[in-house]
Amino acid sequence: MRTAHRIRLASILAVGAFTLHQLRYLLAAGGTSAEGHRYMADLLPPVAVLVLAAILATLLRGTEGASASRAPLPRRIAAFAGVLLAIYVGQEVFEGLLAQGHTTLLADGGWIALPLALAIGALAALLARVLEGVERVIAHVHSERPLRSRAPAVRGRARAAHVVSWLASPLAFGLARRPPPPVAA
Repeated sequence: MRTAHRIRLASILAVGAFTLHQLRYLLAAGGTSAEGHRYMADLLPPVAVLVLAAILATLLRGTEGASASRAPLPRRIAAFAGVLLAIYVGQEVFEGLLAQGHTTLLADGGWIALPLALAIGALAALLARVLEGVERVIAHVHSERPLRSRAPAVRGRARAAHVVSWLASPLAFGLARRPPPPVAA
């Protein structure tokens, strides 16, 4: 269940990082595609797969009755915002190393990434909490459903198991005084 929880958090962070990056350039640069950002369109299919994985992880954790995290919402918002900002900074530094003519981190309105990271971090924390609520509802519904198992199809009485005492069978445990007789070829 821990793996499903990590997959769900990773997918929330991936969607948040993608959104932060795209909104930063949409708001600050007026939506113009800067040098080194064309690869972001290629990331849409993997992000969609991660969204599907988050939904499946929530369903799986709900049916298995996994317990939800009890972290307070302000701490979750700060954690999501911090991780999103760290992903954004790392992404921009990497883009700056690979693409010529890429602007610096704070140029062209790059400062707007900080409030965007806080806002998207708050939405990500709320989404995680909502998914945990869905998980609890699924666990509750799943626990109330009676198991439909059939009785075993055995007729008659069960026989007592034949128990051989190890004292009565010394050969079974290698306690014989002499080895067994040789087998005739």
